[in-house]
Amino acid sequence: VLSSTILKFRQPADNIPFSTSIKLSYGYYIISQEPTKIKMPVPIPGTPCPDFEVDVVTPELKFAKRKLADYKGKYLIVFFYPLDFTFVCPSEIIHFSNLAEQLKKKCNAEIIIGSTDSVYSHYAWCLQGQNEGGIGTCKCDLFADTNHKMSRDFGVLIEDAGIALRGMFIVSDKGVIRHVTINDLPVGRSVEEAMRLVQAFQYADKTGGVIPCGWTPEKNDTIIPDPEKKKEYFSKTFKK
Repeated sequence: VLSSTILKFRQPADNIPFSTSIKLSYGYYIISQEPTKIKMPVPIPGTPCPDFEVDVVTPELKFAKRKLADYKGKYLIVFFYPLDFTFVCPSEIIHFSNLAEQLKKKCNAEIIIGSTDSVYSHYAWCLQGQNEGGIGTCKCDLFADTNHKMSRDFGVLIEDAGIALRGMFIVSDKGVIRHVTINDLPVGRSVEEAMRLVQAFQYADKTGGVIPCGWTPEKNDTIIPDPEKKKEYFSKTFKK
């Protein structure tokens, strides 16, 4: 149940940790900042993905369990959002839910989306139409991190408020984190960029090349990491 109580939580920003006050009133958050010494650890690219086992609501509206090992051999996007029945969150979930089909078809990859809400809250939200602010039929699993372990292990938990920041983690088919982004509460994320990143990391895995700024599958350009061979890319891309 949401209240209008002022809650204190902590999070880092640009290596300068700060404390934040958040007012929850019918799901709306108002943020202010003041300095503190607290810092939250976040798994970084190149390290193993934190292990997890969580309850989920499936696209068929069934309850099930999912663990990291279920995605062995596939790329995986682990996607955290703050709260059910709010404002930015349904816009993200609807679009990223649609991404699930593209990930499976084009990348042999999966996405799992969730928050610290319960499976019952997720279930009820799925029953609400998208034109009313609900999420309708979700095309991927919605995880329920009710004990906060998964959010804490991924470094996105706002401890005192009990909700997660907007964290997105791309995990390789070998269980290694390749990409991390964590947004503050008010701003949603880009489906197109998430898809591009998965494809770019997979292309780098396949070719052994490195991927330049703005790469897309259509451009199909890589840079050979060699002082001389790199000139092939730069000579055709830049004219000065």
